[in-house]
Amino acid sequence: MRLGAGGWLLAGLVVLMSQAAFGGNLSASLKNYYAEYEIVLQCQLESQLSAEDTDAAKTAIAKIETYYLKRDASINKEHLLKQAVADKNEGFRIMARSGQSGLRPYCRQSLQDLLLKAGDIDPSS
Repeated sequence: MRLGAGGWLLAGLVVLMSQAAFGGNLSASLKNYYAEYEIVLQCQLESQLSAEDTDAAKTAIAKIETYYLKRDASINKEHLLKQAVADKNEGFRIMARSGQSGLRPYCRQSLQDLLLKAGDIDPSS
């Protein structure tokens, strides 16, 4: 089954949306950024992104994590990291089923999401 642009959208939604995110839950938002970071790491392993891209993502997720944990110190980081890996895996499964060739656009979008959020948090960097 070929989903085209809809497949990309659906895969992105799996990572970005959850029931809790609709309510503006900080934990859900942080989990989504963790999932984006996990996607970037997987993309580097699959030679879709460079080491420099991964370094930029690492810097971005550190800023994002600090920001969210300062806003809510009760966030269970370990639990969110486990959920993020599951979200990443589901996103890649959706991409595989969509029949799209190449993960590069999906990988680049995840990287861009991290960089944009980090830029929103700290525009001077």
